[in-house]
Amino acid sequence: MWLNQRTVDAIRLMAELSARWPHAVKAAELAEATGITFLNVQKTAHALSRAGLLEAERGRYGGLRLVRAADEMKVAEIVRAFEPADCPANFLMTDQSGDPVAKLMFRAHRGFFQPLEETSLADIEPRALARKAGQAAPRSIRLRA
Repeated sequence: MWLNQRTVDAIRLMAELSARWPHAVKAAELAEATGITFLNVQKTAHALSRAGLLEAERGRYGGLRLVRAADEMKVAEIVRAFEPADCPANFLMTDQSGDPVAKLMFRAHRGFFQPLEETSLADIEPRALARKAGQAAPRSIRLRA
């Protein structure tokens, strides 16, 4: 399973916000720090807010912040907010099914999501995810030791 660019951007934004927890950060600052365009920061932040993963406060002293500490947030929560349904409904989410295709899909799904469910935002090094304007997104996400 491949993640779309918006999902990767959401992980990068959330990692940057985790490094600044519990302080609010302006969208323009996030755009500068991550290399994501200001418009895409706004769109992604809106979706993250609707998913209940961050809060946005308007005004001079407002900004964006995580709704809870980074060590309490799993990367899988972010991915699920942006990617389509985890698995088609006709594939039972159990490997106890007698259908070999359902078993295969279950194992593939679990194999993809398990590391995301085990990794918290606190495990991600936000500076490793930053990019400069015009550069391609990083090919991998560096975890803290």
